[in-house]
Amino acid sequence: MARRKVIRVEVSKRVLWIGASAYPLQNIARATTVSIKPRRARAVGTFAKAVLGVGLLLVVALALAQADELSYGDQELIARGAKVTATVLVAAFLVRLIVTLSTRTYYALVVETSGNPLTLLASVDRDEVHQLVRDIMRAIEDPAFTGFVKQMVTYNIGSMRDFYNASGPGSVGRMGHERER
Repeated sequence: MARRKVIRVEVSKRVLWIGASAYPLQNIARATTVSIKPRRARAVGTFAKAVLGVGLLLVVALALAQADELSYGDQELIARGAKVTATVLVAAFLVRLIVTLSTRTYYALVVETSGNPLTLLASVDRDEVHQLVRDIMRAIEDPAFTGFVKQMVTYNIGSMRDFYNASGPGSVGRMGHERER
């Protein structure tokens, strides 16, 4: 599960502050919300492949355990070991599947500057991130806007290190190196 912490988000004197990081408003070209969804369908497929692979290996191990040159005791030991190993592996794959299926969808604030787009924070509250985008854009559009201060819960998720391509219709996607969890 992702670690959460409360951070201060502020616009003051034409600077966006996310915790201790500062982003001058004049350098921000765009702000948007990106949903980061766990790959549930991929996790189910991976689990099915893993169970089939373990099942195949179990069948092969049980067939090899029936070799004539092995004593009955050795055959039983190999068969029991193969069954225990298969059970442990399937249980580990099942735990991984359950973790992926129970992972929440996060909504990230992505800000585009003159460089790469940056993922600045992630929340489970989509409306809160949408409102933050609106507030940032209002501060950019209206130089007379005095600013705002918010306390937000953000989550440290693996993809926070990645950049997102939020340009153009339908082209939101991960640009950084992908890391499977």
